[in-house]
Amino acid sequence: MDNPTTLLVAIMYVTIVATGLVNVLMALSDIVGGKSKSDSLHTGWLVLLLLAYLNFFWETTAILDIEGWNFLAFISFIIGPIVLLFASSLVTSPKEVDEAPMGSYYFEQGRRFFLLLCLVQAWIIGLDVVFDTISYATYTTGAIAAVFLVLMVSKNHRLHVAGLGVLLLAFLIRIVFRAAAG
Repeated sequence: MDNPTTLLVAIMYVTIVATGLVNVLMALSDIVGGKSKSDSLHTGWLVLLLLAYLNFFWETTAILDIEGWNFLAFISFIIGPIVLLFASSLVTSPKEVDEAPMGSYYFEQGRRFFLLLCLVQAWIIGLDVVFDTISYATYTTGAIAAVFLVLMVSKNHRLHVAGLGVLLLAFLIRIVFRAAAG
């Protein structure tokens, strides 16, 4: 990596990912420490976001192989972590005491949360297409996006619990596919 522009892109990418990761870790820390109340579904989404951020950190090395950055490429590469940061802010921001119970608060935020997570998956697929790295992980990402779309339109608690379980498994499978590929 002789290109200083590549280093600047990597720094910005890591800064955005680190900000989101810290937000998720602090929210989980508050739950573990008893400072914040959360139901298991909400905590599960935080764990899923934690996996997503850890995977994004791992993918930082891909930036180092790219030469000839321009502003459009830069924006295209960091838009995914930015959208994930926006999604994580929806579930890590504390609920106001006067608001509705956690369940209705969850479904109120859910539409935007799942739409943003679906957009992140579309971004990942777009990167796979651009870098010609389409693999089983890419198809898994497409399936993950479809589940997010279903959850976005549903207010069925059981479906959301099942969706969380399926997505946690799919995220782990995608991480295994990416690790096996290189």
